[in-house]
Amino acid sequence: MMERFDSWLQAFGAAWQNRDAVAMAALFNQDGAFFETPFGPPHRGRDDIQRHWRDAFAKQADVVFMYRALAMQDDLGVARWAAQFTLTETGVRLEFDGVLECRLGADGESRLLRMWWHDRKAPRRNPAA
Repeated sequence: MMERFDSWLQAFGAAWQNRDAVAMAALFNQDGAFFETPFGPPHRGRDDIQRHWRDAFAKQADVVFMYRALAMQDDLGVARWAAQFTLTETGVRLEFDGVLECRLGADGESRLLRMWWHDRKAPRRNPAA
């Protein structure tokens, strides 16, 4: 099961980095639920999930996604994740640190994804250092 979860996380990261809302939605089953934050309203079903990510990707550039799978028991996977992207409207670079839980079906599609995260402006790099 951990291999299946790791493959799902790789595909999730690739879809995000490529800003591919169709590929992202394909990671969920037809009735899947995506909670961007634990208490927010869910996006339900592939069409709604695809719309959400399409709108989000329109505001993001230069996406980097990293993860580490922490645990898998039965159908529940838990991972730590981090991401960075530039907001296209302002040019501000943001970085995120979070945890996610994902319930995977036997087919490898997610029935539920719930994310917890915090963000901040990415620190400036000193290329001369």
